Amino acid sequence: MYSAKKIASWNLFPPNMDFKFKAIYPSLEESYQWCLGRMEIHSKSFYFASRFLPARQRKSVAALYAFCRMTDDIVDEVPEGTTKEDINLLLDNLKMTVVKLEQGYISSDPILYAFGDTLFRHKIPVKYIHDLIEGVRMDLNKQEYKTDEELDLYMYRVASTVGLMMTHIFIENPTPRTLARAADLGKAMQLTNILRDIKEDYNKGRIYLPEETRVLYGVSVSDLAGDIVKENLKALIRLESRHAKAFYRTADLGIEELPPAGAYTVKVASRVYEDILNEIKRINYQVLSQRAVVSKLRKIIIATKIRLEYYKKL
Repeated sequence: MYSAKKIASWNLFPPNMDFKFKAIYPSLEESYQWCLGRMEIHSKSFYFASRFLPARQRKSVAALYAFCRMTDDIVDEVPEGTTKEDINLLLDNLKMTVVKLEQGYISSDPILYAFGDTLFRHKIPVKYIHDLIEGVRMDLNKQEYKTDEELDLYMYRVASTVGLMMTHIFIENPTPRTLARAADLGKAMQLTNILRDIKEDYNKGRIYLPEETRVLYGVSVSDLAGDIVKENLKALIRLESRHAKAFYRTADLGIEELPPAGAYTVKVASRVYEDILNEIKRINYQVLSQRAVVSKLRKIIIATKIRLEYYKKL
């Protein structure tokens, strides 16, 4: 059971940071509804797929989504005038707060209240959350990646950890094999994001394509600044697309080990994201001037086909 003690939201957010997350909600159920609303607005495909989950799991998934988005926003959506020191302090406070949540304390912040309940209920290891926070901190302190190993660490922290936490929501005692495959899916989806958002990330001062690979393919920083994807950058994107596809295939092995509703939900998300790679190919890899988007109709088709696979199981 939860401790009667509460973690006031102002203990997490420094006084000079007027984050929208500071609203106080009176009940756990309303906090979960807040998180479901966030997922519906910002991740429509996953919200759609998650409707087949048992109510308890669906709310937990929404709380995890809202927490991860909140953590990302700490770096990407900071109020004007916020310093790097402020953000580092906030991330440090968040790590300490997560430890309290794991111990059964509750927060008056709606996202933290719901996520704390999810964390406590599903016995999600705090290490995953701390790794996620450190991954977000990498976006604050690191603008360019030199090696594949550096990028792999980043993808593990910001994406694989999410898959690991999701697995604990779906399965009480997941096997190391299932967890490893969940980590692969996180990397597949993050690498897909990186390939889709090369120009957007460059404009933010971030280059995720490792320098050692760019040198191998003769891709310079200036090649990322223009609007035309040259043949050498196309070749690099094709290479990384194959790497992402390989991660998707190994992840499939783990998806089949999930309960049917969880497997359906994750497979829809996986297939929709993988289809971004097909869209990148369809636009001839011109990701510097065009955004590879999976249409709403295409998402419905993907979800419907997968629904037929699980027709007798859901």
